[in-house]
Amino acid sequence: MLRDKNEKLEARLHELIGVARDNDALASKIHRLACRLIRARNAAALIDALESSLREDFGASEWLMLLAPGADSGFNGITSRHLRIVNAAAAELKMFETLFESSKPRCGQIRDSQRDFLFGTGTVEIGSAALVPLGPQAASGLLAIGSPDTERFHPAMSTEFLARIGDLVSEAVGVEGTRP
Repeated sequence: MLRDKNEKLEARLHELIGVARDNDALASKIHRLACRLIRARNAAALIDALESSLREDFGASEWLMLLAPGADSGFNGITSRHLRIVNAAAAELKMFETLFESSKPRCGQIRDSQRDFLFGTGTVEIGSAALVPLGPQAASGLLAIGSPDTERFHPAMSTEFLARIGDLVSEAVGVEGTRP
């Protein structure tokens, strides 16, 4: 019985070590993202830095930063498939009302209407997504990351690191209320 118990404890220890290694690797990726965002000297460079980091470090090619006009106006003249400026009163934002109310990242499959609004129709199939609110009470927009893999972002996954990414992006964008 003791040998069986010891084997179970050893398996659990190896599992915890694996989780710790994964978290350490993720923390390093977030650190690289932070460094890239710090080096960005204007809005266009910030979009490029975010695109590079999400693609290279996190393997995300389908993403969109949705900003309300209250965010730094430096983004108004930028044309990018990864950026959309929308009026805070836009009817389409009603689809994300519960996300904005919670102010917490959410992962999983999204409704077709949300997918089409964020990623467009006829684009890469989006099987799952991570939606990360930006700014206090999520009033300034969201960062949406999509994946063709239905299991890449699932409702049971921890969103702590996504919340940190959201904080970094909010600060870099200059979202109202995130700076002291």
